[in-house]
Amino acid sequence: MEKNEQFSGQNNTEQIMAGQNISEQRSALKAGKTIPQIISGSAVWTCILAYVLILAGQLIGELAVLASGALKSDLGTTAGLYFSFAGIWLVLFLNALIKKNRPLFKAYGTGCKGNNAVNLLIGYLIGIGMNGAAILMAWMHGDIRMYFDKFELIPFIILFISVFVQSAAEEMICRGFIYQRVLRTYRGRFWLAVIINSVFFGMIHLGNNGISAMAVVDLVVTGLLFSAMVYYFDSLWMAMAAHAGWNFTQSILAGLPNSGNVVPYSVFKLDAAAARDSFFYNVAFGVEGTVPAIAIQAVVLVALVAVGIKLGGKPTDIWAGEET
Repeated sequence: MEKNEQFSGQNNTEQIMAGQNISEQRSALKAGKTIPQIISGSAVWTCILAYVLILAGQLIGELAVLASGALKSDLGTTAGLYFSFAGIWLVLFLNALIKKNRPLFKAYGTGCKGNNAVNLLIGYLIGIGMNGAAILMAWMHGDIRMYFDKFELIPFIILFISVFVQSAAEEMICRGFIYQRVLRTYRGRFWLAVIINSVFFGMIHLGNNGISAMAVVDLVVTGLLFSAMVYYFDSLWMAMAAHAGWNFTQSILAGLPNSGNVVPYSVFKLDAAAARDSFFYNVAFGVEGTVPAIAIQAVVLVALVAVGIKLGGKPTDIWAGEET
């Protein structure tokens, strides 16, 4: 009888313990998943949802641009191409209004201490510097020729803002929405969040003109670089600005293909007939998708990681206190 009571008591204790800390046990279970289980689990669902949000946002944005009548001029067409990504801002905002997603506002806004004007400026300098260096090498090698077309202050400002809207939208999806949701699901596995969002970033460009295996590698490395800004500097804004600085320099200043897309309005124009494929330049895709561009980004990535480790910065846990 004593043994039976002891056994019964042990069972009761185990049942009580099994009913406690449900969220913690759920987190532990998720943390113990194997890579195949992760691949087939909520990480993939997060990417699917992100892609749906992109499609919905682009549809809204493109319809708004069409309704505005902006496509009647070169400036309007160029600005419309980039500003249509404002639709993605809208759907991400609406998604973040859902109670369980509200912490995402911290990642998008000033809830993370690294989201400030200084890091925004640093991001722009990094993006402009990287792309400028890649363009300079292609020009010095004789792969591209450019000529000055025009500089108009108001259009320049409009396009500067429009490019930021586009670049920031992609960062909010990849280094904001996907990165943070994967972190929430798999606590402590920041590397998983980095890899998944970076690969997703490469995959969403597969439909671009001139895409190649090297271009996808470049895009994934770019994703790793921008993820380092988020993790080591707690700054999605730095990543947004670096992305915008790269795109603006390549597309609006130099008039080169930006991930395969050529816009009709730019400060300089490319002599397309003189452009040639080489180690430094891809006629269809631009300076992206070349070994030198990847090397530049890799060097900056290593430098950022080294500085970040030295400074000892830690990213804000936007999900702190939230049930997982």
